[in-house]
Order: sequence, then structure tokens, then C-alpha cells
Amino acid sequence: MAIGVAFGLMGAFFMAGLYVAAALGCLSLIIMYFFSDAPLWNIMANKAWESNTSFILVAVPLFVLMGELMNRSGMGEKMYQVISKWIFFLPGGLIHTNIVSCAIFAACSGSSVATSATISRVSLPSFRQRGYSERMVIGSLAAGGTLGILIPPSISLIIYGVLVEESIGRLYLAGFVPGIMLAVVFMVMIAILALVWKDMAPREQGASFKTLEGWVDRITSLVGLLPMVILIFIVLGSIYMGIATPSEAAAFGVSGSFVLAVLMNSQKVTAPLLSKLLRMTGLINVVPGSFKAEMLSQGGADRAAWVATLKLNGEIVQTAIISTIRTTGMIFLIILAAFTLSFAFARLGISQDIADMITSWDLSPTVLVLVLIVFYLILGTFMESFAMMVTTVPILLPTLEQAGVDLVWFGIIMVILVEAALISPPEGINLYVLHGVRQDVDREQAELANEIAKESTIADVWIGVLPFMACMGIVVILVMLFPQIALWLPDLVKGGR
Repeated sequence: MAIGVAFGLMGAFFMAGLYVAAALGCLSLIIMYFFSDAPLWNIMANKAWESNTSFILVAVPLFVLMGELMNRSGMGEKMYQVISKWIFFLPGGLIHTNIVSCAIFAACSGSSVATSATISRVSLPSFRQRGYSERMVIGSLAAGGTLGILIPPSISLIIYGVLVEESIGRLYLAGFVPGIMLAVVFMVMIAILALVWKDMAPREQGASFKTLEGWVDRITSLVGLLPMVILIFIVLGSIYMGIATPSEAAAFGVSGSFVLAVLMNSQKVTAPLLSKLLRMTGLINVVPGSFKAEMLSQGGADRAAWVATLKLNGEIVQTAIISTIRTTGMIFLIILAAFTLSFAFARLGISQDIADMITSWDLSPTVLVLVLIVFYLILGTFMESFAMMVTTVPILLPTLEQAGVDLVWFGIIMVILVEAALISPPEGINLYVLHGVRQDVDREQAELANEIAKESTIADVWIGVLPFMACMGIVVILVMLFPQIALWLPDLVKGGR
């Protein structure tokens, strides 16, 4: 009876639109109160402490803050400009830049929403002017953003690791190859569609690969990416090599992204001051025009510039911290509710009953995972992606363990399915992020042209992501049929701490 009541109430709560944490928390209270004689409030207090004091969870707000700082500091725009110089010639043009930029930014932030919002705001205005297919552009941005939860450092992999008590280092290593593979599959699909559908993307013009000047321009542009690449290497390398835990690496990542954010927004001040210093020393005869030297000749201009820069950096940090607090609060409330519900199901024997029922079907591990893939694809169309994972994984864990399923391998499949849920109509959060950014860009461009912003519907976004969802299905099948795609690197390196 308890199992029927539990799943009936869960369905009713979600259909009523109740917040995920509230739905899971209320469900835990109801079934514990009516079906168990355990001390309810003591259990709630213990679970609140246990679920949110895991040291590994410290990495969650730190990686969120790291992504927010990079999102708001202008690093995404710099990165996008550099990448476009290298891959503009491919069929599909700058749509490939969306995927590559999202993949690199994902390796910095670990956040899908931050990745989608940052790259879309940078790229959408230029796509409008160049005549690209808007549906394909929007689809590539929504799908590219999902790479943020598969390519390390992934917040979702941290949460999954905590739920199943698996090494975060092994999960990060396991996610690396499938993440790159998914990005490559996206790009192959874009190229094929661009060759078949000629109006999808114009042929881009850029610096020639046959001239020395073209190569000099491209190579020198990489200098702007160097700080981000070094930051990615240190954060992920320290985890992979066992030098630091994910929490320690995340702390360093926040420090590094803060320094980069300050430097990115201080260039207008540091460049004129450096020019002035060089001219005063007389070592180099600098032409001051390019540095707006007329600003330096005004009394107090340097001080005013520094004050403006400090104010800008302060606003960036303040906004990033506030956004991090909101996101982290949401995540931790859901974790608390999920841990409490998991305990309630275990206490009442619901999880074991489900495991025994599925075991009685006598399914092989591969068939079991295939059934779960179909289950998650359906669930992702009406349930928020993060909630889908934290609600179901604790319940299914006994079943997976009894069937002998490798939890690292299943975790990668799980996260790819969560990616699909992020862009699954009608509930995919990335769809609404992209639609919101597109409306903002439309309003800004209309104001500049003194026109009325055109109306756009989210249906275009839904249609645009369908080819990319098919690509995710291909990668899921490949990882399921060939587990070594995910397990080769963890087995080779033996994971981090």
C-alpha cells in the first residue's frame, strides 16, 4: 500500500506544479508519518545535517560561483572570437563555433545554464546579421550548453557521485571522452545538414590558411585563450592526478576565475597606465593615440578610471555571489529532500521491493539499462532534469547493485539522459534560457533601430533541438554498447581522490 500511495502522491505533486524540494519533502513527511513509527523530526534533522555536510558537496557552490564569474566577466566573448577564426571554413560556418565554445566554456564552469546563457548572448546578434537558420543556431546553443554537465568539472556528476558514493575523480575521467564525442557528433551532424540544406548557413570568409598573415593572426589570437586553458588544466589536472580533491580544485578555480574577471574588466585602465609609465621612463617611444592618451592628460582621469573599474568588478562579483546563493540553495534543498525520501523508502522497504520486483524479471544488465534509458527519456519530457536524477537514483540504486551494473558507466549514461532532458520539450530548462536570451537580443536590436521587437515563439527552439536530441541518442547507444568509451580512461588512470 505504501508504494502505491508514495508514487501516487509524487505524481500528483509534480502535476500540480509544486516545487521539487517541496514535493519531495512533503512526500517524505506524509509517508513517514502514516506508515512508520520512526521519530520523524529527529530523522529530518539528522538527514538535513548528513546530506549537506559532505565535504565533496563544497565543490558545488564553488563550481557554480566559478561559472558565474566567467559568465559575467566577458571571457565568453573573447573565447568565441578566437575560436571563430579557426573553424569558420567548415560547412555550417559559425554554428560549429557555438559547439566548440560551449565545450570549452563547459570545461571552465560545469554549468549548463551558464554555458547556454553566456555563449548565446555573445553569438546571437551576429547570426541575425549573417543570415543563418535561426532554428539551427538556437538548437546548437541549447544543445551545446548541455555539454556543461558532462564535460568536467560537472556539477551533476558530483551530485551523482554523492548519491551513489562513487569516486568523483573516476566519474570526471569517465565523462571526458563521451563529452568530447558528443561535441564531435554535434559538429558532424551540423556539417551534413549544411551540405544538404544550402540555405542553413552562408559560407564564411576569414583570414586565409594559405598566407603567413592569416596564420599569424590566428596564432596570436590564442594568447587570449591561454589563461582559460591554464585554469582548466590546473583545475581538472589536479583532480585527475590525485593532487587535489574536487572541492580543493574548485576553490582554486574560483580564485583563478576571479583574477581573470578582474583583469578582463581592468584592461581599459591598465593599458593607458602602462603606456604612461613607458613614456615617463623614456625606454619606449609609445604612440599614445591607441591608448586614448587624451584621457590621461585630464586631471584625476586615472583615479576616476580605477574607481569605475573597481565599481564594475564589485558589481560583477556581487551579482555572481547572489546568483550562486540562489542556485546553491535550490540544489541543496533538493538534495536534502531527496536524501530524506531515500531514507523513507528504505525504512519502509519500498526501494528493496522495487529492486526485488525488477530482479524477478530476470533482465540482463544491458536490457535493464535499456529499459531505464526509455524510462528516463519519457520522464525527461515532463520532469526537471536535476530533480529527475536526485529523485530516481537513490530508489534505483539497490536494483542497479543487484544487477551488477557498473555505477560509473551508468552514471555517464544517466548524465547524457539528463542532458537530453535539459532540451526536451516542453520542460527543458535550456529551451527557456535560450528563448529568454533571444527575446532580450530582439528587444536590444529593436531599440537601436527604433523599431518594434518582433515576436518569437518557443516552438522554434523546440524544433531546433530535435536533431541534437537524435545525436544524444546515438552517443547513449554507443556508450551502452561499448562501455569502454566511458571506462577506458578511469581504468587507465585509476581516477582521482
